[in-house]
Amino acid sequence: MVHHHPGKVFLLVLVFIFLVLGCSLKHSPRTGEEFSRETNRLETLIRESADPSARGKVHRQLAELLIHQQNPGRNYGKALREFEAYLLLTPVEDRTEEAQNWIEVLRELERAEKETAQSTRIRENLVVENREKEEALNRQEKMLDLERKKNEELVGRVQTMQDLERKKDGEWQARLEEMEKANQNLSEANRSLKESTDRMKKTLERLKDLDVQMEEKRKAIR
Repeated sequence: MVHHHPGKVFLLVLVFIFLVLGCSLKHSPRTGEEFSRETNRLETLIRESADPSARGKVHRQLAELLIHQQNPGRNYGKALREFEAYLLLTPVEDRTEEAQNWIEVLRELERAEKETAQSTRIRENLVVENREKEEALNRQEKMLDLERKKNEELVGRVQTMQDLERKKDGEWQARLEEMEKANQNLSEANRSLKESTDRMKKTLERLKDLDVQMEEKRKAIR
């Protein structure tokens, strides 16, 4: 789809209207300086003229000058005000159809320009609003990234602590197993020692009994 710039559309419309309606200026300026000088001259005539009818005609001439296609300082808004002043100062029967047509066109153009300006402001506001929202989202995303990094660091620290705890638990478990094994060995040694002690006691008792028997035999022999 082809999109046309509003200013270009207005320019094409005005050129078309100018060709259709024409302009009643009989001797128009040719350069920007001449247009400016003629504009000043007509404005001076309006201020100095005491005849409403004559002043109305000057208003129309000034309006036509302001919309002339060769005028580099065209001013459609001011031209509309000049045409409206012309209508106020000119009797109905003396009003030109061309001037009334221009008023309708310029009013429509003014309305369209206002709508375009309003649409442009709305679009600019939307652009600013979208940019602000995007910046807010970017800030929020950065904050979320920082939070994620902090959480990852915290998880890493917790994982490290858990690993250390598991390592310590493993070391303690190994020590406990060693201690249990040592206790078992000690218990086994104590049991062996007790058995050896018991055997020695029995042996000593038997030796004692033998000594008693031998002593009794020696006595019997005497």
